[in-house]
Amino acid sequence: MKNTIKFENAHHITLPNGLRVMACHTPDAEEAHVSIAVRSGHFYDPHDCQGLAHLLEHMLFMGSRHFPKPNAINDFIEQHGGTLNAWTGTEYANYHYSCHAGSLAQTLPGFADILRQPLFEELSISNEVKNIHAEFEFKKKDDLRRLYQIHKETCNPQHPFSKFSVGNSDTFSKHTAGELKQRLKAMHNERYCGNNLCLCIASPMPIDQINALIHQCFGSFTAGELADDQWPPLYRESELGIQINIQPLQSAKRMIVTFALPPLQNDYECKPLNYISHLIGDEGEGSLLAFLKERDWALNLIAGAGIEGDGFKDFNVSFQLTNEGLINKYKVLQALFSYIELIKQASTEGWRYQEKAQLDALALEYEENIKPLNLITEYAQHQFVFSPKELNKLRATIGSFDHSVILNALSHLKPANLRLKVISKDVPADKTCAFYEAKYSVEDIPLEVIASLNSPSLIDELELPPPNPYLGNEYQLVLPESGFHIPNKLIDKQSYQFWFAQDQQFHSPKGDIYISFDATSFSESLTAVAAKRIWLGALNDHLQAKYYRAEIAGLHYRIYGHQAGFTLHTRGFTNQQPLLASQLMDAVINFIPDERAFSHHKYLQEQALHNSLLNKPTNRLFSRLSVLIQRNTQAPIELLDVMSDTSYDDMLVARESAFKHFFAEAFMHGNWTSNEAEQFATSTYHLCKHSQGSPLSRAVSKLPVGETLYHQVSCKHDDGAVVLYLQAPSASLSDTALCMVLEQMLAAPFFNSLRTEQQLGYIVGTGYVPHNQHPGIAFYIQSPEKGPKPLLDAMTTFLYQQLHEIEFYRFYWPTIQQNLLKQLEERDLTLSMKSQRLWVSLGTQDLEFNRNLKLAECVKKLTFEHIQDFADQLANRERCGEIILYSDGKFDPMPTWEKRTINSIAEFKQKIPYH
Repeated sequence: MKNTIKFENAHHITLPNGLRVMACHTPDAEEAHVSIAVRSGHFYDPHDCQGLAHLLEHMLFMGSRHFPKPNAINDFIEQHGGTLNAWTGTEYANYHYSCHAGSLAQTLPGFADILRQPLFEELSISNEVKNIHAEFEFKKKDDLRRLYQIHKETCNPQHPFSKFSVGNSDTFSKHTAGELKQRLKAMHNERYCGNNLCLCIASPMPIDQINALIHQCFGSFTAGELADDQWPPLYRESELGIQINIQPLQSAKRMIVTFALPPLQNDYECKPLNYISHLIGDEGEGSLLAFLKERDWALNLIAGAGIEGDGFKDFNVSFQLTNEGLINKYKVLQALFSYIELIKQASTEGWRYQEKAQLDALALEYEENIKPLNLITEYAQHQFVFSPKELNKLRATIGSFDHSVILNALSHLKPANLRLKVISKDVPADKTCAFYEAKYSVEDIPLEVIASLNSPSLIDELELPPPNPYLGNEYQLVLPESGFHIPNKLIDKQSYQFWFAQDQQFHSPKGDIYISFDATSFSESLTAVAAKRIWLGALNDHLQAKYYRAEIAGLHYRIYGHQAGFTLHTRGFTNQQPLLASQLMDAVINFIPDERAFSHHKYLQEQALHNSLLNKPTNRLFSRLSVLIQRNTQAPIELLDVMSDTSYDDMLVARESAFKHFFAEAFMHGNWTSNEAEQFATSTYHLCKHSQGSPLSRAVSKLPVGETLYHQVSCKHDDGAVVLYLQAPSASLSDTALCMVLEQMLAAPFFNSLRTEQQLGYIVGTGYVPHNQHPGIAFYIQSPEKGPKPLLDAMTTFLYQQLHEIEFYRFYWPTIQQNLLKQLEERDLTLSMKSQRLWVSLGTQDLEFNRNLKLAECVKKLTFEHIQDFADQLANRERCGEIILYSDGKFDPMPTWEKRTINSIAEFKQKIPYH
């Protein structure tokens, strides 16, 4: 599916007040997308009120001249089929929304109003300070935030990057609400003016009408002056050539090599950093990562990321290290510089660059999962950097080989520009960073190491990638065949089923292949699941270098575990995909890890399970909810208990048994003929024909109606958290539709009441949460201020009040119904999304492949009286099963008297009945 936004045909204007506009006419689009970038990021915060730009962003949603109530603008946009959001970055803040295509004229004036005429009421300011503090507390145990703060403290303190960008109650409490109001008004008057604003719009509205609408909405902004963006250097000499040792919360061993660069990311013609990161990040045979893995020094490598701004760029090479790798960290660093030297020596060879350009061109031509609002948001900010002519070429320019430009970029990857972060619980630390309390230390990189990096010797085992054998010259479409627009069963045996459908909608040379294995011996016990996880980790590691060339040529694969076994999924270009899938199938069935690989991946699984216990409370609660509801899903805490005792023989026995007794189901969908599908089906059946297995149950727990189950989850986090889950009595269309409707009806008022008005926490929300297609509704709060008991009381008070006063929503019912119907009737946006929908339908035995359309019909037939009856039954606890999961955090324990408490997961699963 091609991108429907033609940026190369964009129209550019500048209003008399200096506001720059990029408008894209999208005649066939069903939505309009709007984004405005403001040169008012945290770099412009006053030193004595850091976080002010972030607070200003929050305040624009808390009332304006024409939308005086908090979040009224959000409700207004939602009524027009859209969503509104914002963020505050380093140099810029950004506000963006989408809406129905025909609603741009109705919504844009309100969007302009919140930007131009915010009210800044003092009570709202005090409330939003609490919200920002809750946001800060929510991320306080986040290792990435802690790392980011240490980065700030070890750069040039005169550079605005060093400021604390989030803000919290400590930074804001130095000022009264009245003083904050004056600060906010001053920043708003200075920054939110024409010269500091760049707007990007994509809409089917004709360009002349878009222009007239923009003049009407934004022409009255004052011109103001363009904010200065001349900063001192991000790093002085003393902040380069250093090693920063950081102690994380998670069990991680990482090394991040950072090179301080000029803003080379803005070179859109040659794109040298894309090419260099492509080579350093290669994972194929002969690559830097393959060399490090062979020595058991590294597990993963990512190249090219790093902080950036209009005038600076960090180029990062991030390594996930082993214990041996941490000991040999300087040898890892030397190997990196050796590989960079190899790239320099081959920089005159243009064929690798041309191959990368061909890969990029294919990716752009057949791009899927396009998110128009994200693109519009990027282009709003790009207008501060690029001219209109350049803007129209940004996405169309694939790359032009220029040896001198590439060599210049490589010249900056030198020891003099180096910063080294070593992240492990074992490193020395003598400092504590502000706000996040992370331990770290700073030292000079040894001079002898710097000397060795200045003159790196080549390593024989390192090689630049060869020509990619998976890169095709032509990608042709097959002719449509009658009857194959929906899945047809090509093979139907006791232990193997194969389905095929041809893409006749997207006209793309792509497709998906799913092959799922249900195996009792991979799911019958915790030890079996532990063995499966270790085996899958070793298998994926074994395949990584071998099939990396396929990955970058647009042939992707995943092999992942599920509650009944595991699945192989390939996707991408169709011409060599069956061959890749067959090769992977052969590896799946025949690969046996050796004891070294077993020990290595057993350790990694233990580490991953330990780290999952450090997830944020709401994440932990929802993860545990899945464990309690789904029969064959296990909790990390349970698996940890058995993982350390799982032996190599346990894995061998589980694997051997799995491939003697399994059920396989396959689905092929895309740009293939039925003959090609039959050939592939026959070849895969040959690998599976000796099995005698049957499909395994995806049963879900049947929660009791009329009483509530309680389950505590211990979290290493100070916040209190609660999830209240209501389970529908059946998976029928009517129960599913009623759950969807009620969740959508209560979502906005729940958020407004408990977060905006009562200030209970930063993470507040609702969700339609099915398990194995069995419907349910979740309500959740995570709070740094309250424990689970008051949070639960607030939730239940809200629910009982709203359910008893459901008549209030009669006026909103048509809008809610219309929005839900739009979601259900939405066509598949990409071929892969359609493949996944059809695959899920096969798994749920929806063999008419139209469940969403049936749900839409059900929603159309619903009357408000049906919703009233459902609400009454919920209020009287006569309809749904109930379970409450909670974490105490730093607060008083939840009282447990006269409550039905789940103490043992295993015992609960043994005794609970199942749907």
